[in-house]
Amino acid sequence: MENAPRALDFTPAGVLAGGGDPIVGLETAIATLRAIYKPGSPKAEAAGLHGVSGFDDAIQAAIEASAPVRLKGDGKIPEHDLRWWSRWLAGARDASLAVCDAYWCLSPSQSTAGLAPVRLRLAVSVVEAMKWSACDRFSPDETLWARISQLFLASPEATANVVGGDVPGIGREYLRAVAYYSANLDQVELDMAITLVHLMDLSLPFLELTRRAGAAPQYAVSPSRGSIPARRAGEQESAEWYFAPWAADELLAEFQARLEAEGVPKVLGALSAEQLRPALSYLRAQWSMQPPVRHRRRFPQDVAVTVARGFAACLSAVRGEPLPVPRNWKVLDFSRSGLYILADSDPTRAWPDIGELLGIHFLDGEGWQLGIVRRLRMWPSHAGLGVELLAWKPSVATVDDGQFAVEGILCDVPEKGGIIRLLSHANAPELAEPVFLREPASLIKLRPVQTLAIESGYKLIAYQVQ
Repeated sequence: MENAPRALDFTPAGVLAGGGDPIVGLETAIATLRAIYKPGSPKAEAAGLHGVSGFDDAIQAAIEASAPVRLKGDGKIPEHDLRWWSRWLAGARDASLAVCDAYWCLSPSQSTAGLAPVRLRLAVSVVEAMKWSACDRFSPDETLWARISQLFLASPEATANVVGGDVPGIGREYLRAVAYYSANLDQVELDMAITLVHLMDLSLPFLELTRRAGAAPQYAVSPSRGSIPARRAGEQESAEWYFAPWAADELLAEFQARLEAEGVPKVLGALSAEQLRPALSYLRAQWSMQPPVRHRRRFPQDVAVTVARGFAACLSAVRGEPLPVPRNWKVLDFSRSGLYILADSDPTRAWPDIGELLGIHFLDGEGWQLGIVRRLRMWPSHAGLGVELLAWKPSVATVDDGQFAVEGILCDVPEKGGIIRLLSHANAPELAEPVFLREPASLIKLRPVQTLAIESGYKLIAYQVQ
């Protein structure tokens, strides 16, 4: 029969296939799990552990096969825009959480007293949900930390003095959760976050949770309180465990040395040297006995600001034109180099991403400042933005090479021999030397020095004033 209808495949792998679209597969799996695994539902009891574990395995395989970073093999990664990858990441996050919730739904009151393999699967699913939530820049989930803490407290490892990452078990999963938290995955791009996770997984045998606090600043966590880790130094409480990552530095240093001498070590898989170099440096800094600290004092604040998003809106704001979509947010602290902004709503229903250009106008001040989002952390109803200040008194400027003229935003006051930075649209034409800055009464000759940043909506170029 040539036109016989094809039977629908409702197996986990069939659902995840999504007709060839990985996002559709993930979203269909999420909807299926949410529909089946509801507390007290007969469907949940009928599908049971076999059903959710099948989806668990299939979802992990689907995420790995469609991720923007390949850890295995040399398959070509399809090209997609940022919106597609944002939707993919949301699918990976929600699918992992749906698996975790499904395991917990089967028998929440018995979740810490069931068979050891089942409890281990549940612990792994909790940490996977934490991982993808952090990669998508969500705030730490208190429910997930309560679950992994509860599982750890009911495990034999909780009575030890040291939990190492070299022995599989719930203790190692708890350690893995703390390790992921320590790396601040929400502060890096998705490709970098996936690379960091791979490096941390390889480093697990060299990581520890110990009952005794060290002399250096380190993360402390209290499973009895179900708390989220907090970095401290010099304090010790009997109920706490302390994250000790320092032995992993020898391994990471060896990876760096081999990378430069021989190329990518086989143990690091299909990752490229360009992906590994910044990730190794970043992770070694996060796990150092002298971790990165703020160099500028921050001052608490509670001031209303109007915010413009993107190059076009910032250019209009600096020109003095009214904003088509104003946003009224709050600055909660500031330093000479940055601001922390609390955003409580946005007409686009999407928060500013890392690297995005913002215009900031203090309602009790004059003029606009420009900044770039360097940190983003999201909660259900609001977001926190760490913003690096770029320009305190920006102005509209035009540069040209005699053939093309480019309008942009000047971040600095021109001084002979000095460096100025100019923001322009990302698609603005490249100018050939000599380049001139048009002033009301003169032309100032410029020499291109360096392209400092190229983002989806703008580019930032440094020029020397001749």
